[in-house]
Amino acid sequence: MTPAETQLLSDAVKIGFPVLGTIAGTIIGGVSTYLLSKLGHKHDSKKELSKRRFDLLMQTANDVTEFEHLIGTYATEVSNKVQGLKGAVDFEEAKSNIYKNNQPLRRARMALKVLGLKEAEISLEKYIEITRELIRFGPNLSKERASELAKKIVLGPVEFYEALSKELSIV
Repeated sequence: MTPAETQLLSDAVKIGFPVLGTIAGTIIGGVSTYLLSKLGHKHDSKKELSKRRFDLLMQTANDVTEFEHLIGTYATEVSNKVQGLKGAVDFEEAKSNIYKNNQPLRRARMALKVLGLKEAEISLEKYIEITRELIRFGPNLSKERASELAKKIVLGPVEFYEALSKELSIV
């Protein structure tokens, strides 16, 4: 090989390897950036879904609490009326509130279906079944039955809250 050819080959190696290294580095950097961005987006999506689920669970709990307050007030007034006592709230107003303000309960039941929370849904339905008897018969209940239902209703849907708390701890 002539000295000119050797010099040309030496220059090609000196220029070629850094260029190949730069191209390889660019490709590796691009692929790494893409993969890290994809993983970050997936994590952010899961985080957002968890936050939305948590918010819906809390809204469901608040909706049931709102209904629980309405039915508790009505149960107390039914018990007072049956026993001939004067209540703190007007009986007719308490009865009217049950019929007019049942949207939170409907929302809660819908949310439980959407979230697929069977255990919480079954527990809530048990509680609602107790309230149905009170709403259906109201002041026509015996003193004993009105008192018994009022006690159960005022305790609240404990099983429902316990089932829901299992879901909140997972989130």
